[in-house]
Formats: sequence, C-alpha cells, structure tokens
Amino acid sequence: MTQITPITLPKWGLEMSEGTVTGWHLKPGDSAEKGAELVDVETDKIVNCVELDAPGTLRRILVDEGEVAPVGALIAVMADESVEEAAIDAFVAEFKPVDASFEPSEGEDKPAKAEAAPTPEAPKSEVKATPLARRTAEQSGVDLSAVQGSGHKGKVMRDDVAKAGSSSGVSKKSAEEVRAENAGVHASPIAVKFANEVGLGLSGLKGTGRKGRVSLGDAEEAAIAAGIWSRPAKVARGVVDVAGPASGSEQPFTGMRKSIARALVHSKQTVPHFYTTVDLRVDALMDLRKGMNAAGEGAKISVNDFLIRACGVALGQHPGVNVHVSDVGVTLFDSADVSVAVAIEGGLITPVLRDVGNRGLRDIAAGAADLAARARSRELTAEELKGGTFTLSNLGMFGVREFDAIINPPQGAILAVGGPRREAVELPDGGVGFATMTSATLSADHRAIDGALAAQFLATLKGLVEDPMRLLQ
Repeated sequence: MTQITPITLPKWGLEMSEGTVTGWHLKPGDSAEKGAELVDVETDKIVNCVELDAPGTLRRILVDEGEVAPVGALIAVMADESVEEAAIDAFVAEFKPVDASFEPSEGEDKPAKAEAAPTPEAPKSEVKATPLARRTAEQSGVDLSAVQGSGHKGKVMRDDVAKAGSSSGVSKKSAEEVRAENAGVHASPIAVKFANEVGLGLSGLKGTGRKGRVSLGDAEEAAIAAGIWSRPAKVARGVVDVAGPASGSEQPFTGMRKSIARALVHSKQTVPHFYTTVDLRVDALMDLRKGMNAAGEGAKISVNDFLIRACGVALGQHPGVNVHVSDVGVTLFDSADVSVAVAIEGGLITPVLRDVGNRGLRDIAAGAADLAARARSRELTAEELKGGTFTLSNLGMFGVREFDAIINPPQGAILAVGGPRREAVELPDGGVGFATMTSATLSADHRAIDGALAAQFLATLKGLVEDPMRLLQ
C-alpha cells in the first residue's frame, strides 16, 4: 500500500478547466482526520472546499494561495511522516496528472474509461476528443477528423472545434438560405429567430428539447461553437450612463472572511434568533474602575473586563444560557468560557477566556489583554479559539448605541453591548438627574433558551453591573 497520496485539483462542473487555490486550511506537517477541510478552490462560479477522504499528514503544498492550476494538476502531497523528503521529491517529479481536459458527460464516470481499449464499433475512436468537443462538433457540423487537437497527445478540445467551425464556412450561407433551411427544422420559434439573426443553419443540429426539439440554448451553443456569436456581457438594467457608474474592484474573500461568512450564514439561516435588550446604568462601575486603575496595581481594567466578569457570574446563576445547541440536544457546561469578539485586520476573531465566573477582575483583564494582543498579531493557538460557551461583543468604543449580534454556533447566546450615553433619569426624590447608560442586547437560540430565561439572565447581569462591588467577590 502506497504511503504517498496525491491531492489534485478537482473538477466541478462540465466546463471547469482550471481553478484558483484561495486558501489552505492545513500547513505542511499538519495531520488531519477524514473529512477535515484541506483547501478552498475557486472556479469562475463557485468556491468549494476540498475535504480529506482519508486521514493523513500534509507534506507538501505545490500550489500556493492565489495561484491558478488546471484540473487534475498535483497541488499537494499527503504522506506518512516516515516517508523521506527525497521520496516525495521523486513522487512529485514523476507524477503524471490525470487528463486535465477530461470533461464528464452523461454515462461517463471515470477518465480511465476513456483510455480503455478501443471498441470495435466506434470508428470515431481514431480521433481523440473530449466528450464536450464531440458534442460541439455534432451540433456545429464540424468534422472531428479534420480538426487538429491542442490537448494532451493531440486530443481535440472544445475550443479546437470552435475554431474549426469558425473557419469552415458554417456561417457563410446567405440570410435567405439560412431562413429557408431553418423553416423546416424541428426547433422552437425563438431558436429559429435567433439562428436566422446570426446566420446559423439549424439543419442537422441535435436538439436537447422534447423529442429532439432544438432549443434556444442548443442554437446558442452551436453558434458559439461555430464562432459566429458570443454571449453578451451582463449589463445592469436601468442604469443611465450620465455621470458614469462608480468604479470598484472586487476583492476575493480571504480564508478568514469565508470562514466567517459560512458560520454566520449558517447561524442566521438555521438558528431561530430572538433578541432581548436591557439598559444598564454604569456610573458606579465606571467610578469603581477609575479607582482601581488609579491604585496602579496589576493590569488596567476596562469596562469590557467588568462585563466579562459579570457575564461569567450571571451564566453561573443561569446555566441554561451557558449552552451549546445542536440539532439533537443541548449541552450545559459547568464553567463559563466566554468568547470575546476582537476585530482584527481583515476580519473578526473570538478567543476564549476560560472559567471567568471564578476569576478575579485583574486576572480577567490581564488574560483579555493578552488574548487581544496575540489575536491582532495572529499568534493564537487553535485551542485558544475553541470551546467558548458564550460570546460577548462590545462595540461601545466605536460609539455604537446598540446592536444585535449573530449567535456564534454552537453557542446558545451572544451579548451585544453598545457605548455609554448620558440620559435624564428620575431621582429617588422625584427630581430629574443624569445617568450614564449602556444598552445590552442578548441574541438567544430559541431552541434552547426561552424569553423568560433570557430576561432572568439579563436581570442578573443588570444587577451585577449596577452594583459592581459584587463583581469583586
């Protein structure tokens, strides 16, 4: 049994001939189990992730992120750690890619079958051509035997047929001749109209419609293959070119952005969110924080550190909020491991502070500062990003009044905190004064957390924040 496994660029879709490697999920030396995500490959239509179909160790990456490779090209090598580097070098040097021109069609599963011994009743087997090239040739009336192939070992490709069709005079008939020819063809009216306009004779064209009827799509493909028509570029409708549209350039998603997109789309589409908001009076908390930092002992404490600590204590009193939720059940946790959202260049990351309900404020402050600093320098380990049971996201420092956050699956809830503001409040004696208020919104998974539980959690959180001395205990 071989110890070296090639990873080649897969083929997704009939017309895919190449792909762009947009992100590796593993680096050389990493081992992973079957089903682990290995690499993202982007085509002109989709971005898909290649997953391992067997456990192994990634030993060599041959196509870096951003590079384009043809279908079937060797892009990486998996091998046991015991395999010598020289053996991998030799494997790479001797590797013969599968036919990158392979274009699957109905009834054809493996490229190897195309290389099988020639069948006696197939005179066209003398001409090596891809299935798509054969079909294009049939549609455009091009003789494959007269086409010079540009593929592997002279194999005829679709583009070869198109070029041959373009120079073969297929479209040289007069308009009257084309109309006369098309009048008797079993084709849709719109296909006939199109063919007449571009000068395409439909006679002999094999239709894909009911009972072999030629559709507009069949006619367009034949016209493209004959080199007499091309699809127009899509133009936005209703745009009047007066001052000119704003210019822009599309930036491909980074691996991080794709990961965020996948997780949050999944969450927003599959998790039944509901939102509960409470206003927190934070004057006492800010005074306490100011006094503690003025004492100059230990790490500086931020408002966010108080909130992390408050979340930990409140989660301890309401374990039904400190949960992971799956399609089959709910997992409750003994400790509150709070994921803290940290904005970094190009995305968002949520390192985890463990057991914050049983840690002191200065310990939390030091831990949070360390995680945030290493998050921004991309030095966190995978373990420091996994296992959070609840998330705190604070945009108060950006002047945001309040917002709703999307749950970070499989967690059951996330708390979104806005910035402080001064508001008029009624004083105990009936007069009017001013207080510093902050809004906090809990997004909860209704599969596991009901509205009453969410409200009880927020009431506990409010009590802790407005009486912050309790957070020092």
